[in-house]
Amino acid sequence: MKFYPLNLDIKNKNCVVIGGGKVAFRKIRDLLEAGATVKVTAPEICADVEELFQRGEISWTREKFSEELLGDEIILIAATDNPEVNRQAAAAARAKKILVNVVEGADGNFNVPSKIRRGELLLTISTGTNSPAFSKFVREMLESELGENFGAGLEIISARRREVKKLLPDSKARKIFWQKIFTQDTWELLKDGQLETLKKLLEGAVNLLRQ
Repeated sequence: MKFYPLNLDIKNKNCVVIGGGKVAFRKIRDLLEAGATVKVTAPEICADVEELFQRGEISWTREKFSEELLGDEIILIAATDNPEVNRQAAAAARAKKILVNVVEGADGNFNVPSKIRRGELLLTISTGTNSPAFSKFVREMLESELGENFGAGLEIISARRREVKKLLPDSKARKIFWQKIFTQDTWELLKDGQLETLKKLLEGAVNLLRQ
């Protein structure tokens, strides 16, 4: 199956997780990291989810799932250990045009890929429904290449982006400029953590535009 890739802005958007176990906790944590407002629906929750609830980071409806509990959520994640409950939740979500992910099963309409996050830099890896284990393997291999310096490097580049756009109003000229910046040498600077060298390289290139 070929999925359409999409990065979704869910900041301050209502999302619901059905289930309160360890798997649900991982899903909740990812939603919170993206800035979502998360509600958990489950008769019981594990200690990690309980801690999030006690800190006021999530809300909790201590009930078994029913369609009447759904409101204006944009995402539902079915993460219980009961396949029938997951199917019911998925069907109810689809009927209300809510995006739904089912942790185990094919009843959802989107999946959550393996990811690497370095600050604002986000890479996702998916094998469709062929092999989640292979996605994990690829992610682990790439993680060793992409250290935290890549996130810091993005911040350095982002700080200059607006100025470059002002100095080079033409999009084709900007494309050529950035192609000259993003080379194998730049990659090595990021891998080695030579951020000051990267900063000076970029500063020199921008100074040439000012002349």
